[in-house]
Amino acid sequence: MAGKWDVSDKLAGAPQRIRPETHWFQETIKQTKQGREDGRLWFSLWLTPERAQQLCDCFAGKLNEFAELINAKCKDSKERAVTMAPTSYAALCLAISEGGVEPAVPSDHDAKIDLVGTDILVHPDAFPALEALSKKGAIEVAEAGLAIAGDIKAPPPKRASRRSIPDKIPDKSPVIIAIIDDGVGIAHHRFRAAEKETRIKHFLDLALIGKPTATGAVDEPLARSWTGGDIDRLLARYPRDEEQIYRKLGLIDHTSELRQPLRAAVTHGTHMLDLAAGYDLKSKAEADEANQRPIIAVQLPTQVAENRSDTWLPQSLKRALDWILVKADELSAELSSDGKRRRLPLVVNGSFGSLAGPQDGFGDVERRITQFVKTYRGDGPEDLCTFVLSVGNALQLRAAARMDVCPEHIGEIPWRVLPDDKTPSFVQIWLPRVEHVCGNAPLQQVEVFLVPPRDMPENKLSSKLGEAIEWKIGNDVLARVYHQRFARPDGSRECITIAIRLTTDDQGGPVVPSGLWLIKIKNTTERVLHNIDLRVHRDDVGMFARTGARQSYFDHPEYERFDSSGRTINDERLDDQARDDKLRRYGSWTRVTRQGTLSTYACAEGVLAVGGYRRSDNQPAAYSSAGRVGGRTPDLAAISEESPAIPGVLAAGTYSGSVAILSGTSVAAPQVTRALADQIRKPDNAGRRQTPTPVEKPGPGQLIALAKQKAKVETVERRAEKVQRTAVATSGPGPESRALRYGVGRLPFTFRSSSYPKRIGE
Repeated sequence: MAGKWDVSDKLAGAPQRIRPETHWFQETIKQTKQGREDGRLWFSLWLTPERAQQLCDCFAGKLNEFAELINAKCKDSKERAVTMAPTSYAALCLAISEGGVEPAVPSDHDAKIDLVGTDILVHPDAFPALEALSKKGAIEVAEAGLAIAGDIKAPPPKRASRRSIPDKIPDKSPVIIAIIDDGVGIAHHRFRAAEKETRIKHFLDLALIGKPTATGAVDEPLARSWTGGDIDRLLARYPRDEEQIYRKLGLIDHTSELRQPLRAAVTHGTHMLDLAAGYDLKSKAEADEANQRPIIAVQLPTQVAENRSDTWLPQSLKRALDWILVKADELSAELSSDGKRRRLPLVVNGSFGSLAGPQDGFGDVERRITQFVKTYRGDGPEDLCTFVLSVGNALQLRAAARMDVCPEHIGEIPWRVLPDDKTPSFVQIWLPRVEHVCGNAPLQQVEVFLVPPRDMPENKLSSKLGEAIEWKIGNDVLARVYHQRFARPDGSRECITIAIRLTTDDQGGPVVPSGLWLIKIKNTTERVLHNIDLRVHRDDVGMFARTGARQSYFDHPEYERFDSSGRTINDERLDDQARDDKLRRYGSWTRVTRQGTLSTYACAEGVLAVGGYRRSDNQPAAYSSAGRVGGRTPDLAAISEESPAIPGVLAAGTYSGSVAILSGTSVAAPQVTRALADQIRKPDNAGRRQTPTPVEKPGPGQLIALAKQKAKVETVERRAEKVQRTAVATSGPGPESRALRYGVGRLPFTFRSSSYPKRIGE
């Protein structure tokens, strides 16, 4: 196996190059069976409010500079080449009218401007028009995502009605719980208001597993949706046969080859939704509370769980947020009891994580999350909308590294790619932000070399800014290195993405060798480059997925996984101590670290990042991700396991009457979602909401609003426990100090009256 390294010629005129993972999957689509056969892609755009309004006007039939793109036709079928989801259109209109814009700085401007984001579905025949608008500066193409197979027809977009924004949330107000997850059992008894009445007011299915026979709304391209009334009719017909309901909705289909999570005994989405908003109707107290927890549910495409490299999740998440924004706005008007049609408080639960991205709050998904929260809040209180997110389970994955490189020196890190891996693997390298002088972008700062393992020929061709180099054997591209620059306020950041093929292919396609790959980073500047971040994309196997994925990792010989007793090291602070010790003794150290493993999406504004801890000894769960000193950290920790020997938390299985156990920070986040909703609805004993607990000397990545959220989720009954056990980010050293893991405190287990108690003694 020899081959050669050369500059790729497939980036010119390809707007999907903005997202290397999407571009790579399109290049290898025959082997991976990902995406649509017609090549349509979702593109995320950022526009000024004025141009965003022009885009809306063009979809409404007015001619302007977007006409060539919006009115483009497919050459073969003469169908429209560009489609916009109706809820994305409505969400864009709301963002413009409610001021949900996100500050940003294009690379060729010095002054700050406001931008607003949205998504469109584009056929390859319209790619040239999209590229022309991007070069003209009318739009910023920020993301490109794969689209699933399915019907793209949808009704024409329409604007959403504006609701009044409350100055403060009334006492005992209903709280809308929204969930974005995989395998949501919407017919489950714990999500009902009565035997034949569901609390799920709106349900969006992005999976398109089978063909439904039940009537629903046709209001979204590549998706299906149902209202609470649609579900109630099925409950009346099949009150005790939930599987039949899922078959009628197309969520289960024996003729489909797609993964079908609702056929299993436990599903991730059902378990999370029960922790967040499940109630026992046999208990009158719980039944009364359940009626004040309307639910909006979004089921993610099955590809999200099958491919965890952040290829499918970003676009699905943005579509879900647009849909939740519009439906929560409509539901607020429907449920407002005082006739003022004002927005109800909304808490969104997201039990998923991602290692891909800049971790600085300026990635496309983070900006869209921020836009979503700002738009729904408007000029109202902060607790009107919160996105609760799990921090991730990546602490021990050896998926994060950081290095400093001196001028003209080369920093190296080994990357272990496992055999029998049937999915592609990715590594991202992010350089620190650099300022622009007089609007001029700096030159390329580093050159990256990728060296295959064993007897492969050494790569002497370095990465080039704005281009991609690739390793080819014959006509097959086995590896590619993309080198990009992204705008940041008053500057920019360089990003290098490494993509390689699978190491085993059942279809007989081209494969790459497993083993120890070497990543070399050469500093081409005249200064030391500090804090170069490297992260391996997530590539583990999702629940009930049979993709054959195997997680690659950085395999540095000096990285210590275990302490002197043989236990897994569970204190990320020891990484700094080990580095300093080895520098003194040997002059070298491992660049692999447990710090910086926090989910990238946690860096958005309005996000409450939740980690997991053990109830038995109050220590962080061994997998719960960590932040970095002076940067973004988890905000709260909730119980994700009883003890080292008893992992997980009890909650509902897929079908009514069943109980399941799942662990991970995924189960911690919905507990905070429930507690936050309880505190928003129920003020303290004095009839007022609890006053914010101040955070002394908050770090750069820590918002004072996080302390307010902490005050809302802590219960009055456990204040004594809080005083003893809370670890504050600014506290001094000691066994309870976890500055990088706990943020502003722990959440006690609050399921005292639940059907699922603790599994060890009170």
